[in-house]
Amino acid sequence: MTTDSKTNLIASSISSEAVSHRGASRFKFLKYWPIWGMVAIALSGGVGFGSYRLLLHQPAKPNCAQVFWPFASGSLRVYCAQEKASKQTLEDLFAAIALVDALDTNHPLRPAINPLIEQWSTQALDLAENAFHAGKLDRAIEYAQRIPAQTTAYKVVKERVEEWQQIWAEGEDIYNRAEAALDNEEWRKAYGIMIKLVQIDNRYWSGTQFDSMTEKIIVAQKDERKLVKAKRLMRRGGLDNLSESLGLVQELISDSVYRRSARKTQNTIARKLITIAEYSLERRNYHASMDALQLIPQDTPVWTQAQDFMKIAQASASAWNGTIVNLEEAINQASKLDINSPLYGKAQTLISHWQKEITNIQLLQTAQMQAQTGDIGDLSSAVAQAQQISSQSDRWQEAQQEIDQWQSQIQFREDQPILDRADQLALQGGPTALQAAIQEAQRIRPGRTLYDEAQLRISDWQYQLQPPESTPLNEPLQTVPANGPDQLLKSAETIANKGTPKALAAAIEQANQIDPESPSQFQAKVSIDNWSEQLLDMARGQALADRDAAIAIAQKIPSNSRVYDSAQLQIQTWQQQE
Repeated sequence: MTTDSKTNLIASSISSEAVSHRGASRFKFLKYWPIWGMVAIALSGGVGFGSYRLLLHQPAKPNCAQVFWPFASGSLRVYCAQEKASKQTLEDLFAAIALVDALDTNHPLRPAINPLIEQWSTQALDLAENAFHAGKLDRAIEYAQRIPAQTTAYKVVKERVEEWQQIWAEGEDIYNRAEAALDNEEWRKAYGIMIKLVQIDNRYWSGTQFDSMTEKIIVAQKDERKLVKAKRLMRRGGLDNLSESLGLVQELISDSVYRRSARKTQNTIARKLITIAEYSLERRNYHASMDALQLIPQDTPVWTQAQDFMKIAQASASAWNGTIVNLEEAINQASKLDINSPLYGKAQTLISHWQKEITNIQLLQTAQMQAQTGDIGDLSSAVAQAQQISSQSDRWQEAQQEIDQWQSQIQFREDQPILDRADQLALQGGPTALQAAIQEAQRIRPGRTLYDEAQLRISDWQYQLQPPESTPLNEPLQTVPANGPDQLLKSAETIANKGTPKALAAAIEQANQIDPESPSQFQAKVSIDNWSEQLLDMARGQALADRDAAIAIAQKIPSNSRVYDSAQLQIQTWQQQE
């Protein structure tokens, strides 16, 4: 029983007792003063205790997150709505509006709620505007259209959204046109378009996107300079320049606006590398050919062709070694090319050539074995065998040298007896014997190995036949007749016509025997220079296959030739390459 109940009960009892004893004395109750004292103490204690409990048990602050809203009071909704709105985000403002706008229009708190909805709607529209300037058009429109229709802010929503959409479309159009110009590799045009973004009344387009496009244009300027440099290096040519050019364009292919031009340039470089590889292989420079092929990127149209060309290069390098085993290995390697390869036809041509080379090697080996006996019949047979080797063969030059040597041996064996008989006749002395010796020696025809030697002897014998009085007393006797120098020069020219390094060297040696005071000296000097140039050309041609042989040929060039210094420099170069 509470203190108030007790007090009421006591008061009720006192009242009843007073009525039942009306006749009692008015102050008779004073004799019960102890009881009244206790009542007073009880009353004052009850009031103090109640106040103390009220102080210690004040109501707790409501937890809005745990409220069951269908049973929530209007004041609790207002309290929680204000708490959400204080966070100042679009989501929280619209959540606050939804909490209080759910109350009936006749609710007693409506006069306080409606101004709050008005205030929060205005704040939400401002935040939607901020979202628009931050580049979030869809978010801005979505939240603007959620503003309650009864608010003042709602009246400008439609106009504001249309304005946003128009501004956004203008900014987007300018940016897209600038980007299209960039994609078309026209950064200057892109810059002229992009500058219009600063006039757009939206911080996203006039600020963020303007800065973004500016950065893209700056990068495009740098990429253009790279591409120009790459093309310049490509035009210069050479493996080093093409390799550097390739590195520059590969930096652009992945993400540059110049990626299409870069890829086009890369493909052009790849084709140039194929050409270099072919040129180097034709000159038997295997390493230069492989270096060019290995630079070709995999993402170019000629990469597969390059891989097949590597097989051909490897096969060719094997064939250059010149043995039957090497040629058979080369044929085996080239046979691996697929029939659909663009180089299949080339491979088949090489295989046919190498098969013929095997036959030519066998012919030359057979001829060399026959010639070893030194017999005229075997030498003639060897010549016939070697002459079957085509001038298109790699063995042709070797075969010609052997043929020249064997024919010289044949001619020597055939003509030496004639020259010996002529000598024997001349030893007999007297005009008749000398005339017979001359006639015998004249049987050796021009172009034969012993022809020059025979002509020298004939000149000597003819001189001996001249009468003594034909020589003036005041002039010294000549070792060589008047027509001797001309005969030497003609003989040298005949030898040189064979066109072999050995023949040219012999012709030069003979021409150098002409007396410096002779009228034929000038023509001899011209011929020596001409034959020396031919020797140097032959040496350079031989250097691709055999540097030692090339050096040996160049060393035949005499010091009195005008190409002597060039030959010596070339010899030094080849020797340093060994």
